[in-house]
Amino acid sequence: MPELPEVETVRRGLADHVVGRRIVAVEVLHPRAVRRHLGGGVDLAGRLAGKTVRGAHRRGKYLWLDLADDVEPLDSPDAFPVVVHLGMSGQMLITDAGVADHIHLRVRAMLDDGSELRFVDQRTFGGWHVDEYVEPITRGAPRLPESIAHIAPDPFDPAFDATAVITTIRSRHTEVKRALLDQTVISGVGNIYADEALWRSRIHGGGSPIGSAGRSWPN
Repeated sequence: MPELPEVETVRRGLADHVVGRRIVAVEVLHPRAVRRHLGGGVDLAGRLAGKTVRGAHRRGKYLWLDLADDVEPLDSPDAFPVVVHLGMSGQMLITDAGVADHIHLRVRAMLDDGSELRFVDQRTFGGWHVDEYVEPITRGAPRLPESIAHIAPDPFDPAFDATAVITTIRSRHTEVKRALLDQTVISGVGNIYADEALWRSRIHGGGSPIGSAGRSWPN
């Protein structure tokens, strides 16, 4: 599964190469790639066609693209996000239209400059779905797609509050590693990073966060 830095690299690539481009058409080649979109592949393709990508964002390991008309403000009721999760093996590839299709191509978005955004996913655990924005609880914070609004900021997010996260983890009556993996507390931490952080802190993952209260936590 792609870890947090890899997902951020994908987001930056989308920001550089897809933001500002208009989606001409979308082709869904595997139903599992849109299983979280209630309307199915035809509906998703119709919703995306003609929209311009206005932004590329990430919360934890979830990506989303802001979609709207060219001159439509992003706070317009007609603007919406398309959420992408890479799953275990998903890739977001920018290619020329003439490049041969990958055997595991699941979604193709044709862009107005002749390039294509292709979602390749061998194991089909990832996918795309159209979502709606929800207003943030904190004033000044960005809007989030509804389906991932419960996910906490990750350590690279400007909204991340390390003191609050440590306080929350120490209050949990569970194993410390399980608390670190709770995406509602801190997002983007998987097994690898949790194990490495605990090893470097000399904290046993099976212990209680309360019992670790006097230990030094990694920055």
